[in-house]
Amino acid sequence: MPSERTSMDHLIQTVRTLREKCAWTAALTHESLRTYLIEESYEVLDAIGAGDAPALKEELGDVFFQILLHSLIAEEQESFTLEEVAATLDAKLLRRNRHVFDAQGNVRQDVVSDVDEIIRVWDAAKQAERGGAPRVRRNAGLPAGLPSLTLAQKLLDRHTRADSPAAGEHRISPEVRGRVVDERSLAAELMALTARAEQLGLDAESVLRDQLQRSYGVKADETSSPESGSKR
Repeated sequence: MPSERTSMDHLIQTVRTLREKCAWTAALTHESLRTYLIEESYEVLDAIGAGDAPALKEELGDVFFQILLHSLIAEEQESFTLEEVAATLDAKLLRRNRHVFDAQGNVRQDVVSDVDEIIRVWDAAKQAERGGAPRVRRNAGLPAGLPSLTLAQKLLDRHTRADSPAAGEHRISPEVRGRVVDERSLAAELMALTARAEQLGLDAESVLRDQLQRSYGVKADETSSPESGSKR
């Protein structure tokens, strides 16, 4: 007796049918989907910020729809399949989390709990993937299309962990250290800086991105696509 189809099986078949029968969905490409992936991701953030579990469930579904579409488009192009996407992710998680899994993928008896050691093991696993040779990637492997504040924090973190001289250029002054001591004071500082930028007629996002360009060589990526009709 055949096993009952799961919700996941049914969903994949639904998306396959849409690719075959719906002219709008069939016309979608990797390139035309870029804007939707960004929009849906921000809607997930909004749901998290609102603490709205039903909305989060729905918005995660919308992001998953994007993943399914990209995977099925790639399958149609004979590039890779959804199964291969899952297998690649699973292999990466097993490989990079050696503080939990051994080389055979079994859970270790001596699971590491020290966060600093976990980060060291993670970084060592990534380096091993490159065969010990540094991988040439722009922006420390980060998408330049990220909002500049998010990109700045992630770049600082990666350059600091790599002991890069660039990270040392941005030292915290005693005055800032004294004013910013928690989440509330950080928010106040950021709002004050934003208000000052407005007074000076400056776009804070662009100013910070220009500084990242000077410090880290960040260049804007093409992260949007020509406008097309919205459909959800």
